[in-house]
Amino acid sequence: MTIGQLAKAVNINVQTVRYYERIGLIDRPDISESGYRMYPERAIDILRFIKHAKNVGFSLKQISELFLLGNKYNTCSNVKKLAEEKLHDINRKIASLDLMRKEILSLISLCEEKRDDSGCPILDVLGFEGRR
Repeated sequence: MTIGQLAKAVNINVQTVRYYERIGLIDRPDISESGYRMYPERAIDILRFIKHAKNVGFSLKQISELFLLGNKYNTCSNVKKLAEEKLHDINRKIASLDLMRKEILSLISLCEEKRDDSGCPILDVLGFEGRR
């Protein structure tokens, strides 16, 4: 199948397929006599795996590690360890976002308590001095 057919089958951009090929996530395909890249059917499964792994938060570097673990060691415990590290990162980001959310809610409440339209408590707290 051509690169266009492959990209369409997985619903990704042709440039994305080329990029994954350049960085080694997918193998370089055979070239047909007419000069077209001809990808095997297996490439669809590989690209769907990459797409799904990205959707759950794995980086391309981590996906590359998953490929190595799956091909080289084939041990669930190594893959599980990488997934646990990803979960730790996600939990850390959630905690950080929760702190930001609380701060923004606090700033909003300052405006809601204000009775007039002179000055802005949010800008005051953030240290905005205006353009000079």
